[in-house]
Amino acid sequence: MNVSESVITNQFAISNFGEYYLPSVNRNTFEKIDSKTAFKKRFKEAIFQEDSLHIIVGIDSGLLANYILEHPIPTGSKYIFVELNPVLALLNVEIDVDKQKQMQILTFDAFQAEIESGDNDLYLIKEQYMIHHSFASTLGIIEEYSTLINLVDKQLSFRAVERKSHFEQKTFLIQQLKNLADNQYPAAILNGRFTGKTCIVIGGGPSLDEHFDWIVDNYHQLFVITVSRMASRLSHAGIPAHIIVSVDPQDFSFEVNRDMMALTHESLFVNSHHVNHRLISQWLGKSLYLGSKLPWTDEDADNIPTVGPTVTNSAVRIAIELGFSDILLTGADFCYSSSGVSHANGAVEANAGSNNSRIGEWVETYAGNIAETIVQLIYAGQALTEDALAYPQANIINLSENAAKLDGVTHQKVESIKLKPANISPEALLDLVPDYAAEKSEHLNKMIAEVKQAIQDLEQIKALASQAIELNAQARDIEFQSKKNQIIVSKIDKIESQLQNKYSALSQVIKFYGYYEFSKFLTTQESETWSIEHMQNMTHRYYEAFNTLAIELLGSLNQTIENLTIRQLELAETAPITKLVNHWRQSEQPGRVHNVCQLRKALNLTLDSDDARLQQIALEYQDQLTSMEHPYFSLKKANMSLHNTFAKIVDLYKSKNKTGLKQLINSIEAMIAADALAQRLYYLAQSYLAILSDDNLTALSCLQKIEPDNQTEVEKKQILVLALKLHDINLAEQTLEQIINYSDEYLPQYAHILTLQGKNQQALNIYLDFLDKYPTDISVLLKLGIFLAEMGQIDGARSSFNQVLVIDPDNLTAPNYLQQLQA
Repeated sequence: MNVSESVITNQFAISNFGEYYLPSVNRNTFEKIDSKTAFKKRFKEAIFQEDSLHIIVGIDSGLLANYILEHPIPTGSKYIFVELNPVLALLNVEIDVDKQKQMQILTFDAFQAEIESGDNDLYLIKEQYMIHHSFASTLGIIEEYSTLINLVDKQLSFRAVERKSHFEQKTFLIQQLKNLADNQYPAAILNGRFTGKTCIVIGGGPSLDEHFDWIVDNYHQLFVITVSRMASRLSHAGIPAHIIVSVDPQDFSFEVNRDMMALTHESLFVNSHHVNHRLISQWLGKSLYLGSKLPWTDEDADNIPTVGPTVTNSAVRIAIELGFSDILLTGADFCYSSSGVSHANGAVEANAGSNNSRIGEWVETYAGNIAETIVQLIYAGQALTEDALAYPQANIINLSENAAKLDGVTHQKVESIKLKPANISPEALLDLVPDYAAEKSEHLNKMIAEVKQAIQDLEQIKALASQAIELNAQARDIEFQSKKNQIIVSKIDKIESQLQNKYSALSQVIKFYGYYEFSKFLTTQESETWSIEHMQNMTHRYYEAFNTLAIELLGSLNQTIENLTIRQLELAETAPITKLVNHWRQSEQPGRVHNVCQLRKALNLTLDSDDARLQQIALEYQDQLTSMEHPYFSLKKANMSLHNTFAKIVDLYKSKNKTGLKQLINSIEAMIAADALAQRLYYLAQSYLAILSDDNLTALSCLQKIEPDNQTEVEKKQILVLALKLHDINLAEQTLEQIINYSDEYLPQYAHILTLQGKNQQALNIYLDFLDKYPTDISVLLKLGIFLAEMGQIDGARSSFNQVLVIDPDNLTAPNYLQQLQA
């Protein structure tokens, strides 16, 4: 056996608890503790969480699969086990018929097909999936498991990002409706105002730190467009941005960007039409929106669109539409820094450090190096390339040589940049934007009228969909070719015509909003193969989707009317303070108290700012701005986790990625004094890095720095490999003496080393002990025969070779040795 390779053998053992397992897969994991107790301790209740897709890498000789099978499947949950092909070839886990829809055991290829089928998309979209690792997959002995963990993680990551981009429309549209009161003026009012000038787009990436001093020195010649999370840092440096951009609809967007809320009087806020409402509804300054104010009209067809997938993409498009000919980028890296950091100083992500467990992708930088990135940034880079190629009049220049290299985007050092100043201050830019206060009441009235009309139209759509469902049900009981059936089909066609013509705009909104529901209507079958029953089922699902989604949208639109009505009450002669405060609290907009005070003052309306109710809600807003309890502020703990770091190390080693190993080593170095796992992984990574540099002596030295009690089979096995390469037979013997406690598979290697040391009787005893447990192991029987022949025990050698032929009559090696013995 080559000790650098792992062997999965068809040898089963029975533990002290009467459980069958594969020693080559699970070693002695279940000898000291029974599997049920071990699994309960490892996974706790997480593995039985409801409404979750549980992806489990490895089945632990079938014991983990049986453990799940013995429990009721949690409500709304599914289980997919992914196992190595050689392991599945040795095991047969039977799943009861009533559980086969909720539980599968698959090879990786089958798992890939299952994920791509779309059957699990809702779990991915809602981020209701969990990846669990079996004992075998994390032992580190079978490297194929580390590869499998990596492949499963990447497959889920890519699919989740891809599906969310298609299925998050509901979130976008709901936020768009919540923002109707605040999306008053389109960003297009600034279109083309800065033709031929230079601007700088500031992203949140680490390269911002490289250019920050240059930005400060050249600020008065720059037009600054920044992503929202960096706005506060610029302001504190005395260089407020002209434009602050935010696009994300997610709730945590407020926590990410809350520092910008103090900048309302120095910068213009340009937000996507679907930005999270907590940001725009509590912004005290001037703002312009991207995209469409209303989802069912083309009133804003000429407005600057919201482009994605990141805020940097939208910021660049704004710069293009405003007419800038030179668009400089900094902090727009689309990859991590050379130290593995994802964001510039000042961001929570930067303070959290690099993620020790995430296995990312690697891209080339302008400097010709490689850098780690994630799938979202890959998509963002591709989108920027598309914009760069579609708008050749805009020269997009990335100032950082450490940014990901993108087609259509060039790199220049700051020293070679020739600025063409826009010659406008942030204050002067704000003067170009109308003051919303004077037209707020008119805007609210218009939005209420638009929404009420949409509600009426949706009621009609719901009624039409219900009619189509009823007609389709009637058609099921009628001969397909009959005249009566044709009349019904004609009526359904007329309903469809009304939906696609009279109510076309809202029908498109429904399909956008309910992409997931309408995807169920889609089919991979060729139309000529459709049966009558199949077509009727499709028709039912189609109009059922219309009906269900119309009802959902009606709920959202009625809530929108309530929100807009509350905004009208904010402008009433006598403001109903209790009602307003309750609404602000319920909708997580306590900062509205400041907006209303400012708005009413501008309109010469009174409001008692000393009212205790207003003072209390103001304190609640202040708490939102300062509280550190939100999960977003716990990223450092997540990044420091080492739960998947071993798999990451193996992935970097197998791909010969020295850069990645160096980053990881630097990242966990500070943890090794207080964390035994960190110490072990730190020196293991250093050892692999030395091996990639052909320095086996240093590689061995690194492993020996791990405390002996902290060494696992992985490290001992690597020490053995290096000892043999360096011809240190004594170290090899010492290591084998320890490592045989993990698995019997090392016993033949131990016997061979003992032979080299002249310890023939010990070697013979080892061979015999092994064959006593595994009497049909042909490779060891051959080794024993050779050993005995070399010792002059010819009869014993013949007996060993003949035993091989009893087990395998077609074996060619044994007869060859028998012939040599006769000679």
